[in-house]
Amino acid sequence: MTTPKHVAILGLGPSLDQYTNIAKRLGGRHKFADEIWTINSLGSVMACDRIFHMDDVRIQELRAAARPESNIAAMLEWMRTTTVPIVTSRPHPDYPSTEAFPLIEVLNELQYGYFNSTAAYAVAYAIWLGVEKISLFGCDYTYPDAHDAEKGRACVEFWLGMAAERGIKISVPKNTTLLDALHTQRERFYGYDTLDLAISQAESGRIEIDFTERAADDIPTADQVEAAYDHDAHPNTLVATGDA
Repeated sequence: MTTPKHVAILGLGPSLDQYTNIAKRLGGRHKFADEIWTINSLGSVMACDRIFHMDDVRIQELRAAARPESNIAAMLEWMRTTTVPIVTSRPHPDYPSTEAFPLIEVLNELQYGYFNSTAAYAVAYAIWLGVEKISLFGCDYTYPDAHDAEKGRACVEFWLGMAAERGIKISVPKNTTLLDALHTQRERFYGYDTLDLAISQAESGRIEIDFTERAADDIPTADQVEAAYDHDAHPNTLVATGDA
């Protein structure tokens, strides 16, 4: 298998719409990335080169039998007939396109056993393949049950950190909570409330920062600071505005 240079991993969250806008503007998905990987049922919705469904289909079949009109049952129907490779925990002969996630190889190469979501497996798979760039859309972990959602987000961000450490470029849309991309630069640099940071990169690759004192009326008030520590509000503004 030829290693793709750039893979795009598509999840089911709200920032997926940014991928569709980019792909249609470019005239096709392969003008954006060498391969498109989808998560779970998105494999039946978006044209893709690989599907990641790490749930054992044996367990999914139990769920489908208990709720035959569910989305899980519908998903299993097309999974039985698709010709797109499906990376999963344990292949099943009734699903000919399923193939085993290379867990032993990935653990030996990457040295960490931390996978609490299908998206995390997909990112680790890309690192293991040796891609040069990973783009993620719809991997927002934007749900009312913030605690469980943020646990999954942490795992994906851990693997993105591992990717970055290996020199792999990371790209996420501006409207995702992943890597806090939807927040302003000010919000992503905790502690610099009285300074503006103008960040640039020299030809040598060295990062340069110009620090500028903020005007008095541009510094957060005491009430604004306290509001930032208010844990009663949902931590994800996409949920707060009803866009989850």
